[in-house]
Amino acid sequence: MFCRAAQTLKEFKYFMHITYLAFVEIDISNACVVHTREMCEQLAELGQDVTLIMPQPLTMQTWLGVRHIWVRLWGFSRWQKWMFFLESAWRLWRVHRRRPIQALYVREMDRHPFLAQFVKWLGVPMVVEVNGWSLDDWRLLEVSSRKSRDSEHCQRQLFKAATGIMVSTRGNAEKVISHYGIPRDNVQVQELGTNIEHFRGVDKVLARQKLGVPLHTPIILFAGSFHPHHDLTTLLAAHAELISQGFEALLLLVGDGNQRAIIQQKIESSGWSRHMKVCGVCPYDQVPTYFQAADIGVVPLTTNKVHQQQGSFSSKLWDYMASSLPVVVTDLPHTSSSKLLEDKAYIVPPEDAYAMTKGLIELLENHQLRNTLATNGHEYVRAHRTWRRAAEDTVSFIEKRLVEAS
Repeated sequence: MFCRAAQTLKEFKYFMHITYLAFVEIDISNACVVHTREMCEQLAELGQDVTLIMPQPLTMQTWLGVRHIWVRLWGFSRWQKWMFFLESAWRLWRVHRRRPIQALYVREMDRHPFLAQFVKWLGVPMVVEVNGWSLDDWRLLEVSSRKSRDSEHCQRQLFKAATGIMVSTRGNAEKVISHYGIPRDNVQVQELGTNIEHFRGVDKVLARQKLGVPLHTPIILFAGSFHPHHDLTTLLAAHAELISQGFEALLLLVGDGNQRAIIQQKIESSGWSRHMKVCGVCPYDQVPTYFQAADIGVVPLTTNKVHQQQGSFSSKLWDYMASSLPVVVTDLPHTSSSKLLEDKAYIVPPEDAYAMTKGLIELLENHQLRNTLATNGHEYVRAHRTWRRAAEDTVSFIEKRLVEAS
C-alpha cells in the first residue's frame, strides 16, 4: 500500500485522498473542533480530497469542500467511546473500499484500543496530530493512575504505528521523540495558525454595543480554556492590583473548563464582580466580537506549561494578533518564543502578578507601544501563522513521509 501511495504522489503531487478522523475528549470552548474545521477546509482549498469522520452533533455545520461522515453512536463514558471506535472503524473501512485512502490523518485520541492495529490491517499510512501532552493533562485533572497508564500504553502504540507525527509545540515534540523513542525525522513541529479573515477588525463601538459592555472603559480579554495550565489566579490578582491603583478597566474571561466555577466564586467572594466578568462559552462565529471590543489580550500560561512546551506559542495568541490586539504573554528567558515575540508582545514572567500588573499599566498608558505591538503581531501572523500556511506544511510533511516510508 505504501508503494501504491508513493506512486500516486509521483503522478498527482499534492493531490491525495486524505481522511481525517477526530474524536476529541478534552475540547474546551470548542478549540479542537475549530482547529479540525479550519485544517480540513484549508486542505480542501489546496485541492486535497478530504473526508472527515467525526461525532454526530456537528451535522448542522457546513465545512466548505469537505466530505462529512458523521458517527451517530458516541459519548465520553467507557462504553460510549467503544461505540464510537467501532462505528468509526466500520465507516473508515467503507470509505477505503470505495475510494482508496492515501493518508489517514488522526487527531490523537485518549486510549483508543485498536486503532493502530486496524490501520495496519487496512494498509493505510497514518499521520497523527498531537496538540498537547495528554499525560500532563490527566495529571492536572487528577485522573486515576490506571487511566494514565492505559493512556500512555495506547499513545505508545499509536505513535509507533504512525508514518508521521505533527506536534503543535517544540517541547511536546521532544517529549514524543524521547519518551517513546520515535525517530526525529518522523516528527514535525506545526505550531497551528489562525483565520485572518475571521478575526478581521470592525468598529470597536459597535462590538461593545453588541456585547453590552461600557463604551469607553479599557477592556482586557482572556479567551481560552479554564484549564489548570492557564494561570487565571495570577491574572485575577494582577487585575485586582490594577484596579486598586486607580485604573478603571474591565476584565472579560471568555471560555469554559473545570476551573470555571472556582474562578467565578473567587471573583464574587472578593467583591470584584464590577471589574471582572466570566462570559462563559462563546460560539466560534461570535468570538471575534469580544476580540474587536477589547484593548489588550492576555495569554497567562503557568511556569510548568511554558517548560513543557519550551515556549509560549498558542493558537489563541495568533487569534489575538490576527485581531490586531496587543498581547501580554507569560514566558521564560531563552525560549524560542521569547526571542520571536520580543517585538510583537509584552512578555512577563509566569505566575508573577506584580509583573503582569506593570505590563498592563504600561500598555494602558502607552498608546504608541500598543499600536507597535499590535501592528508587528498582525503582520507576523499574516505572513507565517495562517491556517493556509499550516495546511501547506501539513501536506508537504505527509507527502515527504509517504515517499520515505515507501
